[in-house]
Amino acid sequence: MVKTFAICFFLISLAACKGFDTKETVIDVTDIMSSGNDGVSGEFCADFSLNKDEAQYFFNNATRVSARDIHDNYAFLPCFVKGVGYLNNKNCEWEIRAGGTSSITCEDMSITMACEDCLPIPE
Repeated sequence: MVKTFAICFFLISLAACKGFDTKETVIDVTDIMSSGNDGVSGEFCADFSLNKDEAQYFFNNATRVSARDIHDNYAFLPCFVKGVGYLNNKNCEWEIRAGGTSSITCEDMSITMACEDCLPIPE
């Protein structure tokens, strides 16, 4: 009986932790700091920009992925927007790339996220 209880407790805890982890990866975007590209010339990234609300929309709808997922399944484009925000009451920096990928870096963690249809389409 004790063994059964321990297994049930473990499974309930595991489910609770998984849900907690997913919810706690949404950053509260507070400011846009810069935008640019990884050294490409010309007008390639000229139309890629985000405002604070667009960046927040991206993070509200993005899912946590591994670096391998980004490598295998997403276009890693040179255009980016960088900003700051809060995640779990910690100051964090974030970066969103034109290909629908992003990274969040806080004091003690780094998260990669992606979203296929979360960025505005340039006019």
